[in-house]
Amino acid sequence: MSRAIKQGLALRQELGLQGQVETQALTDHLGLVVRRSRFHVFEEMRLGNFIAVADRFEPEGWRWAVAHAVGHGFLHVGNHFWMRRNTDLGRGFEREAEDFAFGLLVDPREAAAEGCVYSWQVAEHFGVPDEMVRAYMPFAFQQ
Repeated sequence: MSRAIKQGLALRQELGLQGQVETQALTDHLGLVVRRSRFHVFEEMRLGNFIAVADRFEPEGWRWAVAHAVGHGFLHVGNHFWMRRNTDLGRGFEREAEDFAFGLLVDPREAAAEGCVYSWQVAEHFGVPDEMVRAYMPFAFQQ
């Protein structure tokens, strides 16, 4: 399990989160402001305490994009735009933010305790995209 997944799970446990994470309550608690934006290229962007998320997302994708942006704030300091343009760190940072989002939004032990067997059951229980569950929980049976 990656360091970023562990950090996401630790925050989930610290905040006592279960089931679907309510992003508005989470970001309010963390002092973050989230707005929908008409991005054509980006999915999300975080600048300080402001998160902008593309308005094209369904609730599951929205939840994931917000958690991804929260992950950047916990894991990465500095100017991400400069780093993306001038270094190869951007790809690793994106993967870490994805890992953090998974840890924050999905607790495999809770999924097992709830009797979730299929990836779609895990996705439905936690309100996340099924493709992300399949990517992070390959042991979950596919239907």
